[in-house]
Amino acid sequence: MPPETKQKEQEKISREQKSKEKQIWLTVYSDMTTNLALFFLILFSITRLSAPQREKLYESLKKQYKEKTKQEEVQVVKEEEQKKKDVDELKKLAYVEETQQQIKITLPSPVLFDLNKVELKTQAMNILSQIATVLKGSDYPIIVEGHTDNLPVYGGRYPSNWHLSSARAFSVIEYFVNEGKINPKRFSAMGYAEYRPVVPNDTEENRSINRRIEIIVVKI
Repeated sequence: MPPETKQKEQEKISREQKSKEKQIWLTVYSDMTTNLALFFLILFSITRLSAPQREKLYESLKKQYKEKTKQEEVQVVKEEEQKKKDVDELKKLAYVEETQQQIKITLPSPVLFDLNKVELKTQAMNILSQIATVLKGSDYPIIVEGHTDNLPVYGGRYPSNWHLSSARAFSVIEYFVNEGKINPKRFSAMGYAEYRPVVPNDTEENRSINRRIEIIVVKI
């Protein structure tokens, strides 16, 4: 393409973009002026009312506002009560910690998986099914974390505890999405291997505690 033709094309595109931007600005401006005009018309119509009519209007608006506020307060109370019930239900299934920022549900890996495996046990599916019922009651983001003990992985499909912990987190998420019918957009997975123990990995009992899945509901 000759330089002159190319320059003309660029100028044409630039003019079209400016025209579109101008149209957008005019649309916003016209909406704003229309709303202002309506607002002043309402104010003017109120001034044309008699004193008793204005008083009646004010009382009606005040009543509607109070009713709406009361309904909102009732709704907030109901939501808080439901959240408390949900947490109480979760506590029957797992260890639960709640703060203002999050709810953390901890499930021991031995309950969910066999040693060095990522396939969920039947018992695990029953527990996760009940947890999924509670999780569906909100739209909060959910982080599923996999944790292992410090014993190296020998043989099998997973070469390290990094791979094993991540795969277990994905197994839990897949169950929640496929069986629990929870929106997959809410989930993210993390695998921490043995690097975030809750107790020292110095006994078999402690290592069993460190092998766990944490489901974190982020309150935002």
